Amino acid sequence: MKRNLILDAHADTIKEALDDNLSIDNRKYSFNVSDIKDKLPYIQFLASFVNPTYTEELNGGFKRVNEILDKFYYEYDKYSDYMKVIRTSENLDEIILENKLGVILTVENGSAISNDLSNIDLLYNRGIRIMSVTWNKDNELGCGAETINDIGLTKLGKEYVEKINKKNILIDISHLSKKGFYDVVNITSKPIVATHSCADKLCKHHRNLSDDQIKQIAKLNGVIGVCFYSKFLTKEIVATADDIINHIEYIANLVGIDYVGLGSDFDGICKEDLPIDLKGVKDIDIIFNKMKSRGFSNEDILKVSSKNFVRILKENVL
Repeated sequence: MKRNLILDAHADTIKEALDDNLSIDNRKYSFNVSDIKDKLPYIQFLASFVNPTYTEELNGGFKRVNEILDKFYYEYDKYSDYMKVIRTSENLDEIILENKLGVILTVENGSAISNDLSNIDLLYNRGIRIMSVTWNKDNELGCGAETINDIGLTKLGKEYVEKINKKNILIDISHLSKKGFYDVVNITSKPIVATHSCADKLCKHHRNLSDDQIKQIAKLNGVIGVCFYSKFLTKEIVATADDIINHIEYIANLVGIDYVGLGSDFDGICKEDLPIDLKGVKDIDIIFNKMKSRGFSNEDILKVSSKNFVRILKENVL
């Protein structure tokens, strides 16, 4: 029987595989193409994360993001019989019809452009369809979630948002400071996404979203991918998949089921910091099984598992 489509809005596997000099089929990774084979069709957003340490040299961010993308395309050649980079709406439909693994390429940390907005065009040509503004630290575009002096976006950062809108690249506000977030909201002409964030009301953390931020994302017809990081999910010693569902339920009750999905942050999180019953893509079905047992309708489960993010991709990116 054909499985329903699953979409996960954030994983750092390619960067990890590059640094480890390993393949993405290695089961040391929470997301890997070995464990994905019985989960198809599946769409994974794969991030090229540029650690701020790489931006200390001239053009270091742009060099690093291209090294990560080179690694991805090297791996892609090995698995292209059942993996496809999604660049168009037709590509996305093919993933479902042909039971494949679809990949949306993303950038985590706008310092990847190395102060040059024209590099956005080059990254788009390499397949990038979602870009964040900052990581936790401040950069040349604006303030990150760990800022100590929140001045929001810089002039270049505001131009970056406008350029991304024109390229039909989605803006990811995960890791952005509060003032930076509202600057994006006031500038953008397109929906925004939080690829891997949770609800601050359930678990207070500087990386989580306030109720008003959640409402603003919904107002813009965006989507929030609930992150699986235990410290974003609960103040208890350990987290479980039920904590993920608690955040899904909270966001759905606040703004509606149409604005929430999944954003695991697999391989950006150590396995010990994932819920005790969900250590990787092999365990992903536990979320949907538990949602069903907790009274979510089949349609609601489909929206969370993929339909909400697919909607925003088809309407604004592909």
